[in-house]
Amino acid sequence: MIADIAFIVFLLTAIFYINLKWAKSHRYTAIQTKCLFFLWFYHLSISLVFYQYILVHGGDSWRYWNIVESGETSMGNWFHLFGTGTAFIYWFNCPFSQIAGLGYLSGTILYASLSYFGFLLAFDLLKKSFPQFSKKTYAHPAFLTLLLPNVHFWSVGVGKESFLWLGLVLVLAGIYRFPNKFYLILLGLLLSLMTRPIQGLALSISVLMVIPFHEKLKPYRNKVFPVSILLILSIFAYRYIKGSLIYGFNLKWITDLLDWQRNFLASFGGASSINMNDYSWYEKLITIFFRPFVWEVDGFWSIAAAMENAVVLSVFLLGVWSFFQLRGQFKISLYLWTVLIYGIIISLLFSLTLNNLGIIMRMKSIYFPFFSIIALHLFYKVAKVKVEK
Repeated sequence: MIADIAFIVFLLTAIFYINLKWAKSHRYTAIQTKCLFFLWFYHLSISLVFYQYILVHGGDSWRYWNIVESGETSMGNWFHLFGTGTAFIYWFNCPFSQIAGLGYLSGTILYASLSYFGFLLAFDLLKKSFPQFSKKTYAHPAFLTLLLPNVHFWSVGVGKESFLWLGLVLVLAGIYRFPNKFYLILLGLLLSLMTRPIQGLALSISVLMVIPFHEKLKPYRNKVFPVSILLILSIFAYRYIKGSLIYGFNLKWITDLLDWQRNFLASFGGASSINMNDYSWYEKLITIFFRPFVWEVDGFWSIAAAMENAVVLSVFLLGVWSFFQLRGQFKISLYLWTVLIYGIIISLLFSLTLNNLGIIMRMKSIYFPFFSIIALHLFYKVAKVKVEK
């Protein structure tokens, strides 16, 4: 208990100090500094909600932290735990939960602190991307987008989403500050690949598709393009060869694997299970993006999800309207192009494999806030054009 209290106090003190130093070094206004601290307290508060939710309902998060109780490994085999996916989560948690003996609350605050760095970087990206962000930051729609609860809820707990969120924002920050912060791209990709390889590969493809268009690489574009294309093809070849070595060199194993994934998730049942096999592509993407709808709710958590989806749908429609007002002039920052391509790739993959609205809400939480930010970016471009006229 004493170790847990000391650890949590250390984390909270460290984040408080980091916030102060960050705000000072980046010359934040008093209002922006207050908004940054509010973002941290908001994130921390949701971590306590998540903690209580897991205690009541259970979940993978508890198993990830209590490694020995899950029967997955023993305390003495820490180095043997190292691997990708769930193994990486066990490897990371072992020194804290098994060696130091810290409790699940400490683990929740630890993961909330790690994922908060993603919000810290995202806040800074918005400050640089929206000229209006300096004025009444607390009321700016882009800042309010960072307060959407879904991404906070799933990134505060012990689990993969914390690392995936942090990895994604590290990549976006690295692209925005390329080439000076190129190491952030590498760190973010490594973190994503270790946590969930398929999403790490999708993010790698997105970076390779975008990075040749960076202004700093313009003199070398003729050389960078072929290298990027070759690396993208190598990723596809790697995935196919890896799967074929297990299931045979044909294409049938891909559809068989997708069927197995859908059946595996369907075996859990639950009120939020849906039959995606019967849906058209249009219906699948609508499901990934905007469901559950408000008329599909059956409890508190689904109500919260439906309300957020309603807000996201409204912002999406605003973005579509703005796009047509700009007559198709889709000019956004490269970091937003990166997350847009990443989100499209992942959404297509999810439409093939997921059949549970609860899991869909968790999986899409990592990249979906940036879809709203893209829509707002287009809207402010429309507003700027109208003012100039």
